[in-house]
This record gives sequence, C-alpha cells and structure tokens, in this order.
Amino acid sequence: MDNLDLQTVYARNCEVLRIDRAVSSVFLNACHRMGSASCRYGYGLFIKRRTGASEAVLPGGELVAVATFSSLRRWKKENGVVASCEWIRYASLPGIRVVGGMGKLLDAFVEDVRPDDIMTYADLGWSDGASYRRLGFKEEGIVEKPGFRCLKFRLQTGIRKI
Repeated sequence: MDNLDLQTVYARNCEVLRIDRAVSSVFLNACHRMGSASCRYGYGLFIKRRTGASEAVLPGGELVAVATFSSLRRWKKENGVVASCEWIRYASLPGIRVVGGMGKLLDAFVEDVRPDDIMTYADLGWSDGASYRRLGFKEEGIVEKPGFRCLKFRLQTGIRKI
C-alpha cells in the first residue's frame, strides 16, 4: 500500500491515554509487522473528534496508534547519571496515517516518565528513519546482526546530575 491509499487521522483530534500490556500486545500483534514486544510503558491514541472531510471516518474512542517504551535504565556518563529508555514499537491501524501521532505519543511519554534520553532503531529494510529525524532524534550509526540491519537513533531530552 503506498501513501496515496492511506486514510488520514490527525493526532490533534485524538486523545493520548496510557494503555496496559494486554491492549498494546493485541494492537501490535495485529498492526506491527514484528508484532508485540516486552515493554514497560504503553500509550495509545484514541479518536476524540473529526474536523474535516479529508479525515478518515472512525468512531469516537477508536484506538488508532500505539507506542511502547522500555523501563528506565541508568547509565553513568562523564557528566552524571543518565536515565535512558528505548522506544520499542510504534504502529497505527493498517491503512491509516496518523499525522503527528508519533510526536504526540512521544511527548506524552516524555512528560510522564521524564527520561534523559530515548534511543530507538529503524530497520533499514523498512524505513530510512526520516520519522525519527523529524522528531529530533540523531543518528548514531548502523547496527548489524544476522537477519537485520538497523539505524540507531537517540533523542536527548535533558541530562540531570545525580
């Protein structure tokens, strides 16, 4: 399916809610090409309203996108201890492009958990990482293991000294 076949939902018309592992697992198993993965934090975007004819017609309360994150890990760095986590998964409903969805879910996670940095990977067989770059992530290099080749990204959200 190319981008011309996608219907649009605007994140501004959605509400972000924390979701439990059961909800994120069902959604990701249905909507992410790699299925669900272990996570500590899950966030969902739910339809709140519709504001234009160009927007997909979905019922209020419909879950349209999910993002999951790891628990915080503390790393000793030269300027203090850094609380870091991994963005594990993001997916939207098949055939739906959620404009601003990744950013809205990321913002909610950062506000709630307050990590110093977030790292993630973009599978080069699927993506060039442009979405992460638009969100402010910086590329850190290529990670290669048997069966996959990924770009590693990191977003600095602030460093506290502990």
